[in-house]
Amino acid sequence: MQSILLLIAIFALGGCATQFPVPDTLGDPKNASSYGYHPLDPLPVNLTIDKAKVLDAMPDETMRIAVGTVSGDGGITFGPAKLGAEGKNYVVVLDYIKFATDSFGVALSAKNEKGNRVATLVKASEAATANAVVPVYVGVGLRLTADIYVKKGSINLGNLFGLGVAAKAEQVSGTLVIQTLGVSGPEVSGLIPMPGDISESTIQNAILALASIKAKIYDSKTSITPRVVGVYNNLGGGEATINGFISSLLQQPIPFPRASK
Repeated sequence: MQSILLLIAIFALGGCATQFPVPDTLGDPKNASSYGYHPLDPLPVNLTIDKAKVLDAMPDETMRIAVGTVSGDGGITFGPAKLGAEGKNYVVVLDYIKFATDSFGVALSAKNEKGNRVATLVKASEAATANAVVPVYVGVGLRLTADIYVKKGSINLGNLFGLGVAAKAEQVSGTLVIQTLGVSGPEVSGLIPMPGDISESTIQNAILALASIKAKIYDSKTSITPRVVGVYNNLGGGEATINGFISSLLQQPIPFPRASK
């Protein structure tokens, strides 16, 4: 089945019912890896509570490594950690996020003549028309991103320090990006290193810096601004669907928390 095109026709994410029938399988073995968690560059939300209460509204914390394969057209498909093959490009993302899980409803059309479905965001008042719920993760956090090109051999992409060793052996080349997600302040800015290419020392320094910044999240001098930091793609369709999610969240930022107390 071909990729889903997420066309945005209705924008109103003020709330939606939580019980919807699970849609039919929308992917095939070729696209199976396009399902699952997908880290996003921070997207805005409409904050509905006082900033002093923001951290209390994000009860969950997690750290994860996401490995993405870069296709020839620049699209990224995230899947489980795996070996990197010679001559291919990958993205490895180490995420720490403190978050709450929100959602928006999606109505899926019947297949058209080309075998595609159209996914449309639905208004809160029309929640009964939704037949799928897409989880989004709203919170703050820290992220280390390694853009990797495997020059020779195969590499364990789930081992960050192993990537440094491989770079020293000239098996891989690439760059590191260190990023805060909704966390800022004068002391935070001073802790962010400026890495060059990938090496054992730059990876070690980056992880130490992220640990130091993490310790300052509850500091009164640290500014906390919730962002949409990830989405769980349960529709399939890979990059086309993710781009649709991003477009919708930019055009109509979701309120956070959904109902303030």
